[in-house]
Amino acid sequence: MYQPDAAESVSLFISLACISIMALLFGRKTSATKINSINYARGLVVALYLVSWIFSVIAAMLVQTNNFNMLSCELSILSCIALYAMSKVIIYLFLMEKVYVVTAVGVTRSNFFLYKLNFAFMTPYIAVVCLMIIYRNSDVDMAGTGECVIGLQRPGALPLILYDIVMSSWLTFLFIRPLMSSTSLLQGPSKGKLRDVARRTLMGSLIALLTSSANIFTLVYFNGKERGLICLASCTVDVTLNAITIHWVTSRGASRSHQSTQRTTAERRHTRDPRHFTQGVTSDKQVAPLESHISVTVESYVEEYHQLHFGSSSSPLHSSPNHY
Repeated sequence: MYQPDAAESVSLFISLACISIMALLFGRKTSATKINSINYARGLVVALYLVSWIFSVIAAMLVQTNNFNMLSCELSILSCIALYAMSKVIIYLFLMEKVYVVTAVGVTRSNFFLYKLNFAFMTPYIAVVCLMIIYRNSDVDMAGTGECVIGLQRPGALPLILYDIVMSSWLTFLFIRPLMSSTSLLQGPSKGKLRDVARRTLMGSLIALLTSSANIFTLVYFNGKERGLICLASCTVDVTLNAITIHWVTSRGASRSHQSTQRTTAERRHTRDPRHFTQGVTSDKQVAPLESHISVTVESYVEEYHQLHFGSSSSPLHSSPNHY
């Protein structure tokens, strides 16, 4: 009778834990949210959760059939390449959208040069994925232990590391530059909140970059000959940590949200009082975060800022119907 070893049991436990975590994050992010209220940026966040969850489910199935099974071994490396690449593309698109939101004022994506430039910078990723597919390893020791060995050779792994470092650093810099600049158009009561969002995004990008780089460096260290169970587990953890990081970046603390809700409620009551009509009008000009279970923080701040200072038609969030 076949007895799973410790590595198989640990890998299966990791996959099941990641499935539970992604289900929890997806539920918290989409609770009490209507589908028609999800715009493009928020849809990317939800898509990242779904891809991470699907990867964890596939990994859980492949872990149990990895030994003495060439088909499972081959599917392991292909699923790692496909779903891992898909998750990175979603993260790049998410960062591109944040850059667009804080830099474009009254300009659609099709007319915004920087957005088109960033989109063009993503095209080399197709070549990177092709190199990953060409220089993949998948082999089963049929005559011995039956262990599946998968991975990427250096010609496939090194371009992936370099591209990830360059693209993540570039998009993070473009996003943080206007928020930290003293001459930025995004001035006013919301500037402090936006800078806090910038810091969280910087930390999130660094965490995601470090975890992904560590995972790929492991493949380089083993020269594409890592045991399939370990590779699946490390990729599952990598994708899940990226999703958790994006969840943290796009979420507000409970205490801050509670304080904001209390402040907004108090201002509404204050405004309804005819004796304080003047003060009420003044308080309405404060840029407060929009309360939503699926809000992407910076979009909420910037959207309200543009509605206040430029009008709703000039906001980049409303200038393109495809954003929603």
